[in-house]
Amino acid sequence: MPAETEFEEPGTTGRPDGSPEFRRPSREDAIALARVQFLSGERVEMQTVAAGLDIGRTTLYRWVGEREQLLEEVFSGLVDEWFAEVIPGAEGAGQKRLLDIMRRFLEYATASAPLSGFAAREPALTLRLLLDREGMVAEHSRLAIGRLLEECAPELEVPDNIIDTIEMTAAALVWANIAIGREPDIDGAIDLSETLLSICEKRT
Repeated sequence: MPAETEFEEPGTTGRPDGSPEFRRPSREDAIALARVQFLSGERVEMQTVAAGLDIGRTTLYRWVGEREQLLEEVFSGLVDEWFAEVIPGAEGAGQKRLLDIMRRFLEYATASAPLSGFAAREPALTLRLLLDREGMVAEHSRLAIGRLLEECAPELEVPDNIIDTIEMTAAALVWANIAIGREPDIDGAIDLSETLLSICEKRT
């Protein structure tokens, strides 16, 4: 299960003598606080984030845009963190290692109670955030897959449209099912990804 993350009080840092050093909160603090609220199963609201940082809502909107954009920042950050979490335990080499990482990532993400709870409460928003091909979540997912291809299977020449298709496959078979309360088809996503990579292997 994804581990809960400790959060340092926004606006303070520790001095060498142990006393707090106060600073003005930043855009990064807003995203971090929203992340903590999300992982705690709370509903992320602009008003509560602004109040938690002791800033005005106008300032928060100027930093991050609308609520949906703030959540997009949170989700895309979690994509990066969850990939980093599962990579060390991956097994195999080459394509097998890549596919094992993808499977572990999808299993890790689908085990996230905050994500499941959010999908149950706000399915339409979940679909927009996770299935938007031009959104930050898809972008971070594609970048992660591209980096893994370079690391695990550098001999493969995988065009961008194949990487896009792999990302969209996972989104359709996993995230979409989560958003509508169905079991995610992780096996299907991995099988189709393997087929696409095999096509690239034959062309190499």
